[in-house]
Amino acid sequence: MKLCDLLSYDTIAIQCHDNPDADTLAAGYGLYRYFQSKKSGITLKLFYGGPTAITKPNLTGMVEALNIPVEYMPHLKEWDGLLVTVDCQHGATNVMYVKAPHVAVVDHHIQEGSLPALCDLRPSLGSCATLTWVLLTQESFFIDSFLATALYYGLFCDTDNFAEVCHPLDYDMRDMLRPDEGILRKLKHSNLSLNDLDIVSTVLKENSYDPQGRFMVIATPPCDPNLLGFVSDLAMQVDVVDVVVAFSVVDERIKFSVRTAIREVKASELAARLAKDIGSGGGREEKAGGCIARSKYRERFGGEPLLSYFSKTLSECLETCRIVDCSSVLARSEGESFMKFMKPYRKRRVRLGFVPCHKLFEGRTALQVRTLEGDTDITVDDKTILTIGLRGEVCPIDFAKFIEIYRLTGEPFSSSLPYPPTVFDRNTGLRVTLSDFADVCESSGEETILAARLESRVKVFARRDGENYVQGLPGDWIVARAPDDFYIVAADMFEELYARDYTNENLLHEDALCAVKKGLLVSVPFAAAAGVLETRDGPAPYREGDALLTGIQGDSWPMTPECFRSTYAPAPGTAPGSAGKYRKNTSAVRALRMDEPFSAALSDSKDILWGKRGDWLLQYASGEYCVAAGEIFEKTYDVYTEQDSCQ
Repeated sequence: MKLCDLLSYDTIAIQCHDNPDADTLAAGYGLYRYFQSKKSGITLKLFYGGPTAITKPNLTGMVEALNIPVEYMPHLKEWDGLLVTVDCQHGATNVMYVKAPHVAVVDHHIQEGSLPALCDLRPSLGSCATLTWVLLTQESFFIDSFLATALYYGLFCDTDNFAEVCHPLDYDMRDMLRPDEGILRKLKHSNLSLNDLDIVSTVLKENSYDPQGRFMVIATPPCDPNLLGFVSDLAMQVDVVDVVVAFSVVDERIKFSVRTAIREVKASELAARLAKDIGSGGGREEKAGGCIARSKYRERFGGEPLLSYFSKTLSECLETCRIVDCSSVLARSEGESFMKFMKPYRKRRVRLGFVPCHKLFEGRTALQVRTLEGDTDITVDDKTILTIGLRGEVCPIDFAKFIEIYRLTGEPFSSSLPYPPTVFDRNTGLRVTLSDFADVCESSGEETILAARLESRVKVFARRDGENYVQGLPGDWIVARAPDDFYIVAADMFEELYARDYTNENLLHEDALCAVKKGLLVSVPFAAAAGVLETRDGPAPYREGDALLTGIQGDSWPMTPECFRSTYAPAPGTAPGSAGKYRKNTSAVRALRMDEPFSAALSDSKDILWGKRGDWLLQYASGEYCVAAGEIFEKTYDVYTEQDSCQ
């Protein structure tokens, strides 16, 4: 949905949720300003309902200082026009129901019921103010100081002073807006009331502390989300407390704040786990938070007390898991022990984006890289290449290593990434969208690594960063380039990037079968010059003199003359070495049906065979392989249980 889609309506009401907070006021104010400027003669209203009017000093101060034209209208039951709910969903329990013939929703919470056709719902964002900023930016709408202050303060309040910010668009808005610092300072210093202080003094005495896990869970009565962060920060000052979660139930939402002082446990990770499938959560390493929909919680956990849920989930998250610390002095010896249980895999021919840093920056430069995964700090120089991965992840790589494992295609990079990665030059203040300057490279297929599928949680600290880890869950993969260079690849990405490598592996030592060719004919011309043959698995290079085979189902593949002469004989009517029909020799081969993508490099060349799950890898001799699709293998080979003939 775009805001311009709503300009066809002459009567528009923008509704904030009951008991308004800074975020819903900011989002509603942004939409009000847009409609007001774009359409003259429009009937426009910004309002809220509920049992009480705004009384908190920071909110009344926000309305007055920024001239927000919001009205308290608890008796409005019907609107004859377009009704737009902001930071809430029409029909939800936290917003007064108003009947209207046309409804639109602009919100950042998880879906609570059916949604109208006019809707923009983005639960991954930290605030509805961010979503409003995105919509306004798409319309090239000028955001003045008052509106910038409102949107900035909305995000500030809804993310516990930015502690829960996790989406790059939240960071972008925070960095790009220019709020009125005087007004902002006053609002920040009027967040708490005397009643809030009473709440703090009470709940800190009635906490639930787990001495074994060294964590504390604090339940507070309904309160402003900022108070949760305040309570959490206070509790973290206790010497025997490493992790704190404070939560409060307001209407149909459970708001929570997370703090941690443990290097091996990120607050953002805990927040995401606490809200998994029932809400949204995120933030930074030490401070984070989130929101849970009570309806989703009841569906999944029934009547389980919230205190019990938070305590039990924290205990599970804090259970001991294996740490792979590539930044430690013991990294190499620990890595070598881990690598003993890993198998070889080959990087697939994946197309990525790449940007040479010398095109954008001069000399050694400190950069902040922003992706969907968050912000990271790196230092680059003229020999650094930044690659853009399948999901928009950015990886720095030295030029010498880059040209070793990638080839350039000469094409400009274009991608429909949900968030194009950006880099920020800390020296000059320049922010650049990498994809605007990227070209395409393709991995050569010659890089091999070791990898293993995880059966339990593992946390990897990278060689360049001993403070931040990447967590691998059961089903994910841990990958090693060297004993001190490990990283995690998500389960749903691994097969896109890697294939099991059988180069130089003898299938005699595998659970392979003995197979004999049925003797079917293939058509064979011989290459007059080097070229590339299109096979079912992609382009396959060949040399002058290579045999170009075409099988019974039209599938083609190249083969070196030496290998061809040892495995095929001419059919009647075909002279040896000339184009014609050939029949496979009936010698036995080892055959292994693969349950994952795989590869094998031929011994006499740099050609690489690739196969899919369900294909068969055939071995004729050491270093001599062939790949057969499942249905072709069944038609062309007989399988024997006696293994002696294959020895």
